Amino acid sequence: MKCLFWNLKRLTNSPTKLALKKLLVLHKPDLCFVAEPWIHIDNFSKLWLDRLGMKLFCVNDRGNLLSNLWCFCSKALTPVLINVDDQQITLQISLNTKCFTLFGVYASNCRLKRKDLWEKLQFIQNSTNTPWCCLGDFNSIMGAQEQRSRYREDSNNLIHIHTRGVDYTLTNGRRGRFNIQRRLDRTICNQDW
Repeated sequence: MKCLFWNLKRLTNSPTKLALKKLLVLHKPDLCFVAEPWIHIDNFSKLWLDRLGMKLFCVNDRGNLLSNLWCFCSKALTPVLINVDDQQITLQISLNTKCFTLFGVYASNCRLKRKDLWEKLQFIQNSTNTPWCCLGDFNSIMGAQEQRSRYREDSNNLIHIHTRGVDYTLTNGRRGRFNIQRRLDRTICNQDW
């Protein structure tokens, strides 16, 4: 099972769409979560996905705002939607007699809303007896190693899965001693995964 998460910040321009196409062709993921597409889903070509062997599975619900998290899946895959809101899409997949739960996350910048997200994820995790994996942009650090200044304790005993790409996914753009880099994107799972 291959999963891809990309915070692409605008799917409206051709270079980003081409880069996404190259990633999908190269890695052939079963699932792909796209954060911050900044276009309405109705303005996105389903035929484009179809030609890549993918289909739109779900978009998150942000009320009157554009959805900021989309999930594509392989045409051969039939996930079951468990939950969706403004910060996450949760689905369950059965493959070869094994069942597992996946969470695609694009967390709010607001600390209180992120707290709601963690509570919801914990509730869903506790109500399912499957291996689970969470991937996405959590908009917070999990420990001192993910930022070069303040410490945030990891009290959930989560297992971090090694991902490809840069170690730090956010920078404030300053130079020298004023530069701050943080790892906000990650993949975490439970022991059963």
